[in-house]
Amino acid sequence: MIKELYPLLTNTTYLNTAYVGLMSTQLAEFRRRHEESFVQNGGDQYKIEAYEALGPMQQNVASFFGLSPDRFFGTANFSSGIRTALSLLPKNLKVLLIDEDYPSLSNAIEEQNFFHTSIPMQVRLEEAIEEKLKTESVDVLALSIVQYTSGLLIDQNFLKRIKKEYPHLILVGDGTQFLGAHEFHFDESPFDLVSGSGYKWLLAGFGNGLVMLSETFVNKTGLSKNKIRDRFFQGHFNILGLASLNFAIEQLDKQNFQGLMRKKATLSQEAKVQLTDSGFLSGWVEERPNHSSIFNIKGDEILFEFLQRKNIRTVVRGSGVRISFHFYNTEKDLEHLLKALQEFKNLNGNFSLD
Repeated sequence: MIKELYPLLTNTTYLNTAYVGLMSTQLAEFRRRHEESFVQNGGDQYKIEAYEALGPMQQNVASFFGLSPDRFFGTANFSSGIRTALSLLPKNLKVLLIDEDYPSLSNAIEEQNFFHTSIPMQVRLEEAIEEKLKTESVDVLALSIVQYTSGLLIDQNFLKRIKKEYPHLILVGDGTQFLGAHEFHFDESPFDLVSGSGYKWLLAGFGNGLVMLSETFVNKTGLSKNKIRDRFFQGHFNILGLASLNFAIEQLDKQNFQGLMRKKATLSQEAKVQLTDSGFLSGWVEERPNHSSIFNIKGDEILFEFLQRKNIRTVVRGSGVRISFHFYNTEKDLEHLLKALQEFKNLNGNFSLD
């Protein structure tokens, strides 16, 4: 059934969702019909109907992520969404960033001319954040919920605790490598702002993203929710993109999203254990109790090209080759990867992953 929905899986070991999520045949057909209606109904009617559908779409996606629709906004992508959201905040805030975090997040902070400081990316990231908060006055902590290079998953319980200890701290999360890969209820989370793109783990195709705001964030802006909405919906919106996001969310719901996440988590844990036991992962991954389904194998273009020849889709990130598992991946995919890595290691006696 899964391979019928994602035909690329029939002839490829696809371990690259963290780069681009696959498009289902259902979404492709939906997008085709959507564009045909543009042709058949004429431009004006297509746009009128799109604006009439915007409210219900916002309600549907907001419900999926656990917040009210008046604090949810569909955007073209993460980069535009996070910039619009940050532009609503006062400019005299001090922001704490993580070195080597996703460039679009760091750039968006720097472009707003906030005061900002940073700490190095490290295994005990939570401890380093807490130490910084103890020694410096910080108004905003901005980070990727899952680090795009290493797959490090920030501890949500830690964030909830520091939110209680520092109630005025604004938590900003880049959710692009998180949303659709983990269960998430925004209003039960410690975050005040989460933004992300839909073309990766949400499998919604290109041209869509989202922004979620807490009531605390709204109050910090000094603006009404209607005025905030106007800022996000200046000009036209990407009609096909947001309709695709809504469709993808409905499909995840119909397929039992919680069940899909349990399946992915089981496979990811097995991958973590086997890759660690085989010596293909850095030791720090095993040290952390929780990790995402993204792993970075130490290697270079030579390893990447070898895996390409084995029909395993990956990408070079940082100092290694990044792999990522979604719910459509299987034990056979993991077995194929492990076999290929072992073959590469046997062929390259000096190959070291330490």
